Amino acid sequence: MIRISKVKAALAGALAVSLLAGGAASAAHADTPTTSAPPSLESMYLWNNDETLLTKDSTIGWGQQVLGYPKNTDFTNYDTYFQAPSQAAQPYVFLSPRGKELQPLEWVSKAINGFAPGTQTVLTPNLAPENTAGVNLAAAKANGGEFSLGLAFTDQNAAAVYGVTFVHITVKPGGDYTYEPTTYQTTTPPPTGGDSKDIAVSADVQEPAGSLTFTVPTTSVALATAINTATQQSESTGSITGINVIDSRSTTNRKGWDMTQSVADFVSGANTIDKKNLGVTVTKTGGSAAATAGTAQAAGSAVYPSPFATSAVGVSTEPTTELKADLKLVAPAGTPAGTYTSKMTLTLVSK
Repeated sequence: MIRISKVKAALAGALAVSLLAGGAASAAHADTPTTSAPPSLESMYLWNNDETLLTKDSTIGWGQQVLGYPKNTDFTNYDTYFQAPSQAAQPYVFLSPRGKELQPLEWVSKAINGFAPGTQTVLTPNLAPENTAGVNLAAAKANGGEFSLGLAFTDQNAAAVYGVTFVHITVKPGGDYTYEPTTYQTTTPPPTGGDSKDIAVSADVQEPAGSLTFTVPTTSVALATAINTATQQSESTGSITGINVIDSRSTTNRKGWDMTQSVADFVSGANTIDKKNLGVTVTKTGGSAAATAGTAQAAGSAVYPSPFATSAVGVSTEPTTELKADLKLVAPAGTPAGTYTSKMTLTLVSK
């Protein structure tokens, strides 16, 4: 049986597929951002889960799920990422006293985050202080104070910090807080002996309609099982056809996409088959020439999560990519008979 659920987050559709084998914005206007020292690598604004912008007049709960974004508009496009310095190995969400952003030993708390697959970018991190951990976190909530909250780009263990992107927050005793959007802007010095003057330029830009979505043809799949006479192992096979990725975004916004797959262990009562025993072979059966299927995962040595399919930047005359997944579960020798269930999750994100 396959269960499917789709979650809209960062242009990601989460598809939950249960596998069965028998036998073995509404955006308000933000306030003018302020600068900070050390400088924030990029602008950062806080947004609600319902895609509304939080301003400096907003009261935010300690455990409220808030998302960081580099812009105060176009949040529903989910197409703007935070960029890490080239030497960074890991992003962390952190809470620190102001002025201590680059000193991890002085942080109040932290939580490991993740880069988008194959990049050094982060999309809409969850910055709720309650989701971080640290010995001084409870005191910060209870006593309040002035802190910095954001992303730190570090080595693998958060011992060295190569750059930070953050906002200033003011915490009231008990945990409620307000924030100030923070930005870092550089200016070009005038030539020696010369002068320079700034001219503010503004323009209203209209964005055409478009979207990045995907569909699946079914909510469940039962794999057919037989004993391999050569190996005397139970093998269950099946296919999911008609997985469609539809990229109808404009030329400017069509930046390509990545679809990844993850699989849970197969369970039957107290018995378990490791997810590595499920092989998945993806085939592109039609559509955009820019899209390609991911490398096949072999039963017995499969790795999850792993790429399912990807598309390069560019506009194709065919916006829909059609995909097929062939599944093969090989039960290890000695696996007790039974009906084993699992869940496959497909996640789609824009590059």
